[in-house]
Amino acid sequence: MARSASEGLTEREAEVMDALWRLGEATADQVREAVPGEPHDSTVRTLLRILEAKGHVTHESRGKVYVYRAAVERSKAQRQALQGLLKRFFAGSAEDLVLRLIEDERITPEQLEKLKQSAGAEGKAAPKRRKKGGRS
Repeated sequence: MARSASEGLTEREAEVMDALWRLGEATADQVREAVPGEPHDSTVRTLLRILEAKGHVTHESRGKVYVYRAAVERSKAQRQALQGLLKRFFAGSAEDLVLRLIEDERITPEQLEKLKQSAGAEGKAAPKRRKKGGRS
């Protein structure tokens, strides 16, 4: 059964996708060389097939080799991963996620303020939306 492109990526799948985003297009051997940890050739080929089934990767035949490329932009994959994370662990609340980052000292209030100013200066400040289960 084909998987949905909205399905999340495992850590190893994300590493393969990162290699394809960086390289643009690559053979399985080139992907294997670009992925950390020296994965086995069959592992990389299996991951590429899985990613293709999920709709994240496409390939074309060039002679005897397949050349792979990402079918999904990095920003779209990041957005899907973040949406899944928010839904599964934060009841859809971006505020709860940011609060967790602050509480765990992953981001300081000063960094948060800089990000807020940067987003506003670039005109990228998103309209304020409330998600079900969000903080007041």
